[in-house]
Amino acid sequence: MIIEFRKIPKEEFSVDIQQEGIAFHARVNKKSPTLLHCQGKITGELQHHCDRCGEDLVVSLDEAVEVWLSDKEVALSSEESLLNLVEFFDGCADFDAVLQSELEAIKSDYFYCQLCQH
Repeated sequence: MIIEFRKIPKEEFSVDIQQEGIAFHARVNKKSPTLLHCQGKITGELQHHCDRCGEDLVVSLDEAVEVWLSDKEVALSSEESLLNLVEFFDGCADFDAVLQSELEAIKSDYFYCQLCQH
């Protein structure tokens, strides 16, 4: 789901994306013409592998997501910080890209099958 920043309403709206057994449900608030705050949840089952033995396994997801989306580079002073900032430079907010980025972050964690957990 790609939405142009200039077409995003000032009122809160919902984003619902389904991809291959994964659901991303979020509320989005426009904080300024170039900054969005997105809070939601990723749920479903992710096909992955055991990081010890390499066997296929299914990871159940129920992950909270909080991310800021910007239409330009955000210059922050040393006292400020926006964790989970995603900068876009084409005038559009790409929520599919946000979901993919969050899934890649989840995959970077370690997962072990039941045999390797013991």
